Amino acid sequence: MYLKKHFSIAILSVLTFFLSPFNTAKANEGPNILEAQALINRVTHGRAGEFHLQPITANVDTFYLANEDNKIAIKASSTIAMAKGFNYYLKNICHISVTWYAADSVIMPAVLPKAFTPAGERCRFDNRFFLNYCTFGYTTVWWKWSDWQYFIDWMAMNGINMPLAITGQEYIWQRVWHKFGMTDEQSRAFFTGPVHLPWQRMGNLDRWQGPLPQSFIDGQFELQKKILTRERALGMHPILPAFAGHVPKDLKKKYPNIKLTDLGSYDTGAENDAYFLDPMDPLFVKIQKEYLSEQQKLLGTDHYYGADPFNEMDPPSWEPSYLAKTAATIYSGMKSIDPKAVWIQMGWTFYYDRKHWTNPRLEAMIKAVPQNHMMILDYFCEQTEVWRMTDGFFNAPYIWCYLGNFGGNTQLAAPVLKTAKLLSATEDDPNHRQMTGIGSTLEGFGVNEFMFEWLFDYAWNTDAKDPADWIKKYAESRCGHNDPVIAATWTKLLPVIYNSDVSGVGLGNIIQSKPMLKGNGGFTWLGKYNYQALANIFPQFLLADSASKANPNYTRDLAMLEKQVLVNLAVSLRDSVGRAYHSKNQQLFNKYTGLFLDLCDDVDRITATQHELLLGAWIKEARDFGSTPEEKNYYEKNARLLITTWGGEGNVTTDYAAKDWSGMISTYYKGRWILFFNELRKTIDTGKEPDMDAFDKQRATFDWKWVNTNQSQQPFKWNTTGDTYSVALGIYKKWAPYL
Repeated sequence: MYLKKHFSIAILSVLTFFLSPFNTAKANEGPNILEAQALINRVTHGRAGEFHLQPITANVDTFYLANEDNKIAIKASSTIAMAKGFNYYLKNICHISVTWYAADSVIMPAVLPKAFTPAGERCRFDNRFFLNYCTFGYTTVWWKWSDWQYFIDWMAMNGINMPLAITGQEYIWQRVWHKFGMTDEQSRAFFTGPVHLPWQRMGNLDRWQGPLPQSFIDGQFELQKKILTRERALGMHPILPAFAGHVPKDLKKKYPNIKLTDLGSYDTGAENDAYFLDPMDPLFVKIQKEYLSEQQKLLGTDHYYGADPFNEMDPPSWEPSYLAKTAATIYSGMKSIDPKAVWIQMGWTFYYDRKHWTNPRLEAMIKAVPQNHMMILDYFCEQTEVWRMTDGFFNAPYIWCYLGNFGGNTQLAAPVLKTAKLLSATEDDPNHRQMTGIGSTLEGFGVNEFMFEWLFDYAWNTDAKDPADWIKKYAESRCGHNDPVIAATWTKLLPVIYNSDVSGVGLGNIIQSKPMLKGNGGFTWLGKYNYQALANIFPQFLLADSASKANPNYTRDLAMLEKQVLVNLAVSLRDSVGRAYHSKNQQLFNKYTGLFLDLCDDVDRITATQHELLLGAWIKEARDFGSTPEEKNYYEKNARLLITTWGGEGNVTTDYAAKDWSGMISTYYKGRWILFFNELRKTIDTGKEPDMDAFDKQRATFDWKWVNTNQSQQPFKWNTTGDTYSVALGIYKKWAPYL
């Protein structure tokens, strides 16, 4: 929202807006000027002195920008609002896009622009939630403080005030389980390896790839203290974990009479099954109290606690009375330690298994908790708005969430036009009940960062309701200036790939698919948008002016776009392979298999120009956690495992977290296709259909061997190679005849 030049601060101070019972004090806390200055210094490399930061009073998060005394004046009601105002200045006046990756540098102009029309925005939603349990596996598991510091600044600059904060909780659990008779070694064996901790924390499996090294447990706890300190200093209210019933099976040795329910292990073996403690057992509340007491003593509290019983698991009973007792027990433990406790429950559970989570069952669970003390994250609203099916979660407060990314998939797809319509309809619906905010529950960082920037900008900027208008300003921030060609190209891209219905499991491509002659693997999406339209738009992106070509954000977008064009082309090449095989034409078969593998090499080349698309960087970050060769290899195996088979050899979740990463394409995906093509050559003359069951066993063996290979046997580069524009142009010229 733009404010007129002479819009007085007095008017800003009396802005009123509907507030939920939880956050009436948030916007009144006032900004921490020193912390805001420190953030600006970190982002601008020491130029906070060119900004004049002033507090204002408002009932909602509000900022106002002006040029006063030859300085950029940012007047705001909170630290978050001040950070958002700073980001507004960078994006809209300096045309600078600040990404969420620490590896990206922010290039500031030598002279900051001061001739601009005063502007301001106020936030329309009290709560802006971000992250997902899974993000702590698919993205942040190997992050160090430098990564987190940069990312927390990004969250503040995008107005996020409710981040999920679950790093390092194993340190606290280890102390708690010790009080209940378990040794540290038993606790470490109960925990999974690092990359699977999100699912261990949600009660989906135990032990897989454990025991968890003590150095990792201790280091992550120290990291969590830094994370929370910075998030709170910037005015955020992080959500900490609570106990939801998941316990070690070994607890039964100390307490033989407790009732445990086996919840399974995501096909990783019965030895890794997770167990749920009956909430009616007196031990349940004792564990809750011990955990929250220990956590509060060590980390403090912001009164928000995440607890998600039965995530993708069946409860011991579906009786509404049982579910109500479970909820009441979980909350009573919270309240006994923190009378202000608010339970944050992810609504994925209720979307994922809507068949069983009927309204009577869900209502019983929600209403067992005192009114306004359970807040629901409506997890996957671009697909299904559960609030509409449950009368606004039976009038419980909820946050409208965009999910968008499963497993950190790297496909170019984000339904911004669809999401804008749904979100606007909810906001404008007079019966939206207690909608207290918006958020994103992405599983991993992929290539569609702009979608999340748009989502959180929507909370402040009324112009964002029209993505077609918003995308033009975004294009300027990616080029560093107004490049009419690129702005027009982004406008053309919007209805082609960003109005798709796609935002779900399986956003992979045919290169990432389990090899087959037709169709695709279970976690591979072959697209709903027009591949040809995208291929036609792409060459226009190559016509950027010289200033755009010098901007790393433009070249990143160029690489991502070309990557998508190439993997889309792979579908038609694979289909040509199939036709040649069935017609017993060895010459054409060799031609198209050769083209397919050559295409894989070029996808590998273009992704090698981008740091976040380097398998070598992911592996290096993992190996850096180890201090001995054995530890380094352990962490590397964890890193390889998550993005391939996820579980053991032939696991049903293989390729769930598929990624177009340089190094991974050349050694993993391409290797599987070579294996497949060689098998086809054995039968091409007979006309006999390939034995896919037999091949899948070979492929699974290949996958597992790759997982168990390490850097000494298969080294990868962790630095980018090649000039992005030159590489992209050369690859396009090569493949243009096929597009």
